[in-house]
Amino acid sequence: MRTGLITGLLLLCVVIAVGAHFGKGEEFAKLVQAAKPQWLGVALVLQAATYVCAGAVWSRALARQGHHRPLLQMVRLGIVKVFMDQAVPSAGISGNVLVARGLGRRGMSHRNAVATVLAGLISFYIANGLALAGTLVILWVTGRVSRFIAILATVFTIVLGVFLSGLLWVTRGRKWVPRWIRKIGPLKTFLSAVGDHPPHVVRDSAFFTEAAALQLALIALDAATLWAVLQSLGATIPAVGVFASYTMASVVAMLSLLPGGLGTFDGTAIAMLRAFRVPIEAAVAATVLLRGFTFILPLVPGFWLARSEAVK
Repeated sequence: MRTGLITGLLLLCVVIAVGAHFGKGEEFAKLVQAAKPQWLGVALVLQAATYVCAGAVWSRALARQGHHRPLLQMVRLGIVKVFMDQAVPSAGISGNVLVARGLGRRGMSHRNAVATVLAGLISFYIANGLALAGTLVILWVTGRVSRFIAILATVFTIVLGVFLSGLLWVTRGRKWVPRWIRKIGPLKTFLSAVGDHPPHVVRDSAFFTEAAALQLALIALDAATLWAVLQSLGATIPAVGVFASYTMASVVAMLSLLPGGLGTFDGTAIAMLRAFRVPIEAAVAATVLLRGFTFILPLVPGFWLARSEAVK
């Protein structure tokens, strides 16, 4: 984890340095200093809303199982998950492990907690697949589909398909999983919690429709945060262009397996914004400010809350 974080930070520094080199350093500094605070306030509200969406997914999954917990408790777990996903690169799995433990401490059986997390994880991958599909349509219509983007989308689709297939396979019950897989340490514990007859929520199409919509809203809110930051810098770009830029950057970040996609997300976001004719100074400044909202800002409360969850 520490090596990955250091590597990511170094990559981020390189990306910023290269962007500043090809742009005008003084213009970059002026943009950041002149950022309109009202738009930064909008960005802050948008980011706060992402935690509500994350918490709502688990809240709905619990409700489908006959359990009701305050949304605020789920929002707290959402902040913990973001911190863990940033700190430990694992395609969203590390944060979900801590969420399952947190649900257990709130009176959920291990079986229900694992089912809730599993249902949320499946909806997460479904939403990202839909977001990528929408992004490809946007890029196709605007004439910005390149060979690199096509290859990247293909690789991500394959990886996503493998993950989703594996997760959906598990939802059929432990008895459907080959015995040799059931003997693998971490998987043995997980499959034991899933059981032979997992809760219905992991096969509930109505829930997945609702949860995928919430996950898509979360992605849209993150993209909207980038849009608000660009507005604060005076940069003009269509909303669909911001969505496509953010989604492609997220795809690269997930494939990189670096903490928070440090460096890889940023380089891709800048390149995509440039493709939509955003000046490089504004693209670099917006990406740096977005990092402040999505990566730096949640670290302090996330670390404190994650530590609190771990010692309870």
